[in-house]
Amino acid sequence: MQGVRWGWLPRNPASSASPPRVPTPDVRPPSPAELARLFAAAGDADPDLADFILLAAATGARRSELVALQWSDVDLDAGRVCISRAIVAGPDGLVAKDTKTHAARRVSLDATCVAALAAHRRRADERASVCGRSLPPDAFVFSNEVDGSVAWYPDSASRSFTRLCRRAGVSGVRPHDLRHYVATRLLSAGVDVRTVAGRLGHRNAATTLNVYSHFLVEADRQAADVLGRIFDDAVVEGAAAPAAPAGRA
Repeated sequence: MQGVRWGWLPRNPASSASPPRVPTPDVRPPSPAELARLFAAAGDADPDLADFILLAAATGARRSELVALQWSDVDLDAGRVCISRAIVAGPDGLVAKDTKTHAARRVSLDATCVAALAAHRRRADERASVCGRSLPPDAFVFSNEVDGSVAWYPDSASRSFTRLCRRAGVSGVRPHDLRHYVATRLLSAGVDVRTVAGRLGHRNAATTLNVYSHFLVEADRQAADVLGRIFDDAVVEGAAAPAAPAGRA
């Protein structure tokens, strides 16, 4: 406390306080089947929203980070996006800011996501061309403007997502739950925590463990099965090997 450092107070009164318990976050990620239903429903009604959902479920990026993506952040040839900023709604409109950890991160994309983003770019180029415009490098990936000059409002993306959930019959899922989907599926598949933390943009792996530790049970079971198979194979190989000649007495 600065008052103690300056000698204004003999001790920090907050040091004797009992901080409140922080409740464990309620993590309710959608199932793969629910995610597929949302993607299919969005594809019929709003292809741009479908791509937003797919990118969220592929990168684990925050809503504010997704709407802040510009085409200069997307490398389709390398299959990678650079997440370096966020966009929030301020009193006078949209405001660009650093990511939550004030650090940029590069996230690899799978082939399906790359193909969807490539198609998304072609649609954006066609819309701009029809209006006699072109997309500059700093055009936003998700924009309602033909030149990509204004990003989606984060709350507007959430409202579109909520309406989509109602149409698809998927309840209790928020855009942020797509981030939980990425974390829990990767951890359950045995991907190491540091890799998952880096993809989510957590400052360190401890944050990831604090939120998702109860989803590591499945990964631990897979680890046990792997070790068991290794041992069983060694036993079989040992039994099949010829016995070593006995030494002379």
